[in-house]
Amino acid sequence: MARIAYMAGRQLAMLLPLAWLLCGGCRSGSEVARSTAAFPVGRGFVRHQLTLDGRPHTLWIFVPRDYCPGRKYPAILFLHGLFEAGRGTDAALSAGLGPVIADRKDSWPFITIFPQSPGTWKGEARQRLAMAALHQAEQMYSIDPDRVILAGLSYGALGTWQLAARHPDRFAALVPVSGHRATELVERVAMLPVWAFAVTGDLFVDADNSREMCDEIAALGGRPRFTRFRGIGHDCWDRAIAQSDLVGWMLAQRRRSGDSGMAGAGE
Repeated sequence: MARIAYMAGRQLAMLLPLAWLLCGGCRSGSEVARSTAAFPVGRGFVRHQLTLDGRPHTLWIFVPRDYCPGRKYPAILFLHGLFEAGRGTDAALSAGLGPVIADRKDSWPFITIFPQSPGTWKGEARQRLAMAALHQAEQMYSIDPDRVILAGLSYGALGTWQLAARHPDRFAALVPVSGHRATELVERVAMLPVWAFAVTGDLFVDADNSREMCDEIAALGGRPRFTRFRGIGHDCWDRAIAQSDLVGWMLAQRRRSGDSGMAGAGE
């Protein structure tokens, strides 16, 4: 048993540098949080505590620099990946949208919500945690309920499919990045606007997972977009923002907006 544990530890130690290399936009969560330290009080990355079933959970919310309670803001509920799972204070900010926002902090237009899961987002308890984070953000900030995007990275992208299937009438659109497939859920998410992203040389999650999801959604009458970047990598949120009109597309989405948010399929 000791030898098995030793070998497993060695394999994990070998994988961690590779994971960091492929992570793309990864940086420490504390660095991301500090990126808006000069913002006015209550703006930028703000740490909150979410209490659910008597247990405290860390909740980070990015509030735009120009935030004014008198207007309604679009929002993104972001689900982190497995590498960012745990009970730390800022792990949810370290990959995916956290670093992307830190690089665009002065112009990022979305209130962005970062719940922290101890693992994946599968199961009722963790999905309740994500929805409770959204509810608390809506209680604290002026969020337009018809302009909430559900997005994620890796296992968080899988969580995007899973959470949207449970609450298909709650979100304006889905943005799963480098995600696993969940084809059993396609019928419940087929009519939601989707823009999925992946990398051809992803050593963690094959890009065909995202392609298959979009193909099955299209077969049911949906009009998903799928963009596949060439190269080696896993976290391609930075490329999705920098090399596409994803921000403009997300800003244009409205819940119950008919076909207006679903135009433009393909890579």
